[in-house]
Amino acid sequence: MENVLNTVTLLIPEETWLRFDEKDAKKLPKRIPDLLRKYGKFLSASKRLGKDAKRTLYQPSPGKQKMKRINARVSTGSWTFLGTLAQAHGVSRCYLFNYLLWLDELEVGNSIVRTMNEGAPTFHRNYSYILHIDLLDNRIHRRLECEPHSFFHVLDYRDWFPD
Repeated sequence: MENVLNTVTLLIPEETWLRFDEKDAKKLPKRIPDLLRKYGKFLSASKRLGKDAKRTLYQPSPGKQKMKRINARVSTGSWTFLGTLAQAHGVSRCYLFNYLLWLDELEVGNSIVRTMNEGAPTFHRNYSYILHIDLLDNRIHRRLECEPHSFFHVLDYRDWFPD
């Protein structure tokens, strides 16, 4: 991936914005790479957030004045990976970003990071997002494939119990 920072716009609910002090709120978009590092494998192995593969789920809007528009400079790799995970889950990037903030606020990462990433690279080597459209049966399937598949097999239980 190129080392270019792109200017992007995210919408977050004002109530989310107000939960952070001013200094931390301005740094929210800069947390995207860390949130992806922490929750990327978890999201690639979990069930879809959007239930209907035919539609993209957007965050419920409490009204124009209730959404905060923030501009951020994000690397191409982080923005593309966020978009790939969002498409695979059938949600918008903004929805997924808010979902990641919510997971982090609940400290879900504290319980899964060691389980998902212990002894293995944080990210899979390759991600493929597949949108399969069956026009004859009027069906749509979204699928995210990762290599190596779902989990890394790097720990050997024999290492835990010496002879």
